[in-house]
Amino acid sequence: MKIEVLGTVQDGGVPHMDCSCRVCEEARQDCSKQRYVHAVMLKENDDENSIRYLIGASPDIRNQIKGEFLDGVFVSDDHLGDITGLLFLGESSMDASGVPVYCAEGVKDFIMKNDPYRYMVDRGNIETEVVDEGEEVEVQGGHVEPREVIHRGDYADALSFMIHGEDKKLYYVSDLDKWTEDAIESVKEADIAIVDGCFWTKEELDRFEEVPHPPIKESMETFSDVDTEIYFTHMNHTNPVLLEDSDERKEMEEKGFQIVERGMEFEI
Repeated sequence: MKIEVLGTVQDGGVPHMDCSCRVCEEARQDCSKQRYVHAVMLKENDDENSIRYLIGASPDIRNQIKGEFLDGVFVSDDHLGDITGLLFLGESSMDASGVPVYCAEGVKDFIMKNDPYRYMVDRGNIETEVVDEGEEVEVQGGHVEPREVIHRGDYADALSFMIHGEDKKLYYVSDLDKWTEDAIESVKEADIAIVDGCFWTKEELDRFEEVPHPPIKESMETFSDVDTEIYFTHMNHTNPVLLEDSDERKEMEEKGFQIVERGMEFEI
């Protein structure tokens, strides 16, 4: 199985609205420097008829998805960068038929109580499939195991995904508030981990407490002695590691960590 990186940044994307920082201005002037919202694609191979499971239905989905079908979508929570892309599977866009959406009970409740998502269910564009902690969803070439993480609260309210291939495990946790013992153990268990790297430090954003994420500086300390190959994703536009010539990017790479880039593929 292959996991292809489709997007790498926080829900607001790059360029970010109402921002004139270097990262955003360069992206406005040069389309090649624009970055899509975090998402990955599971596929058996690059053939036209290969399985295709999307993790993260971002607002950039129409730029990220090629072809006319999806075998399923895994959704971690009901925030901007994880669910709004589902709308492009509806009547006004792709007009898909019966695409399974694997999600937690809370996300299903959100979908069923809010139009136009509910309309897409009624019309048959999507089908919600509730998955619980530790449950395995079989895909050709392996299986996906949802694991609960903390996001916007003191209790498990979002999903991360341990992807089991024939030879390796890849842990995908793009969005969480803090590293719990369970989440740390999941990173250690995996051969490869793609993890939340929204901010470099807590001082990066003046409203950090409203949108907490484990800063890269702290995550590197947490995983300094771990053998897992670790990549960061979900970077905010303010994060200096997005700049190839930044001291922060250099420090991160010297410590053995990397960020994902759109188009990267991991074979498991």
